[in-house]
Amino acid sequence: MDEIEIIATFDTDETAKEAAKALNTWFSWIMESDHDAEVPDMFEEFGVSADEYIIEKDEVNWEDAPVARSRSNRVTIILESANAVDALEELLEALGAYDLTVSGEED
Repeated sequence: MDEIEIIATFDTDETAKEAAKALNTWFSWIMESDHDAEVPDMFEEFGVSADEYIIEKDEVNWEDAPVARSRSNRVTIILESANAVDALEELLEALGAYDLTVSGEED
């Protein structure tokens, strides 16, 4: 399975740090949640409803949860599957990313 790398650029270092934290919470929720409980407000600080980004584990085809890492005003995410890349790009933009680079995705 090919790796996909997504790099999202935010306006500030702090925004990138908070976005990475929220994304890691979202990744864990996807991988570990039974999805019967109420969706946590992991993106509330960004004015984004997590209800709009409910994804089931079997939809993403991830063996392990991706990890979002922030460095400076950028967040880097490595995925082991191209599934959910479009949803992740949309979410990153909703969180305030103004530039996205995706590499490793087949054209």
